[in-house]
Amino acid sequence: MIRLAWRNIWRNQRRSLITILSIGCGFSAIMFGQSMIHSVQIQLVEKSTGIITGHIRVMNKNCKDLKIPDEDIENPQPIEKALEGIPGIQVFGQRILFTGLISSPITSKGVLVCAVQPEKESKIIKIPQYITQGRFFSGSGREIVLGDKLAEELEIRLGEKVVLLSQGRDGSMAAEAFRLSGIYHTGSTSFDGQIIYVPLVPCQEMLSMQGKVNDFVIRVKGLEQIERVRQEISRVLEPYSEVKTYTWKDVDRELVGIQKFQNGILLVVLVIIFGIVTLGIVNTLLMSLFERIREFGVLMAIGAKPKIILRLILLESTLLGIMGLMFGLSLGSLLIAYFGRYGLPLPIGEALSYFIPFDSVIYLRFSWSRHWVAIVGVFLTSFISGAIPALRASRLIVAKALRHV
Repeated sequence: MIRLAWRNIWRNQRRSLITILSIGCGFSAIMFGQSMIHSVQIQLVEKSTGIITGHIRVMNKNCKDLKIPDEDIENPQPIEKALEGIPGIQVFGQRILFTGLISSPITSKGVLVCAVQPEKESKIIKIPQYITQGRFFSGSGREIVLGDKLAEELEIRLGEKVVLLSQGRDGSMAAEAFRLSGIYHTGSTSFDGQIIYVPLVPCQEMLSMQGKVNDFVIRVKGLEQIERVRQEISRVLEPYSEVKTYTWKDVDRELVGIQKFQNGILLVVLVIIFGIVTLGIVNTLLMSLFERIREFGVLMAIGAKPKIILRLILLESTLLGIMGLMFGLSLGSLLIAYFGRYGLPLPIGEALSYFIPFDSVIYLRFSWSRHWVAIVGVFLTSFISGAIPALRASRLIVAKALRHV
């Protein structure tokens, strides 16, 4: 049966090759699209979590704003000790996130202040990699690190002082002078013009928050471990009822929305390509059926049952699908491997530059969890596409089929 189906496929080589090429090109396009969406999503997550968000956050459970926590953790020391013994955590640090006003002798501007533990924060976020002048804290105390756009607006240079103002936890107006130790450039308007980093201890004194923080930021050893580590952290911190554990998905809801939108677009593309594959196979087999009606009539006249004809045509459609898949898998893998090594220039960085630093070159990665779904989908589509011509062939009337010219 397989040998007969194989011979039937190559009776009209041009038509069969066109069908195989259409299936292969369609499937390679699916693989490429899946890989591109997956790669963009991974790079978005890596940038967001590596710049400010972190993989996992521990905050006061009463916080209404997860981006800028509005409730404090009164006693962070027991929580810090509990986190030290959890496997999978690469590094974690304490933070205070708040809004304030930064003033230079020239002007003032509202900013988001990240008060951090410098020795730990440099391992959690990648801002130190973007430093263009100075350094990410020298350890001398009241220092500040900010973006080049903000430094230009304030008209300050390395070593000069600025004043940071905010409201203390006791209701008083808090102010402290900091010396500029580093300037960074990420290419993002928001980061370079609105976010500053200062050491944690001076900020605690400034805000009357001695010993208190409002955020723990945690970096795990791999993105795939985030949920498992979060569950373990939640279990370990269960006795501390004032805090709650969140992942980057809870904090960066906008990023999750972007991913859902991208997945929706990909689904529409998949449906369209599956439709093209279906039409190609159905067209090939129907043309083949019309050319072989008399043959099917002869087969049925000498005793072939309708189910034999049905199996034969379904086998032909399946073989066409398998050959198309093999070609598409090879082509798609070559494209992904090439652009994974040399990168695919896309203007995504320009589109997202206001909100987040993002590269304009995407390095493609295989997404086999999605690729396997596409492989199974194309295979099933190929098999099902043969159902229409197979059913028509199996229902042929022998007398009419024998008279067909």
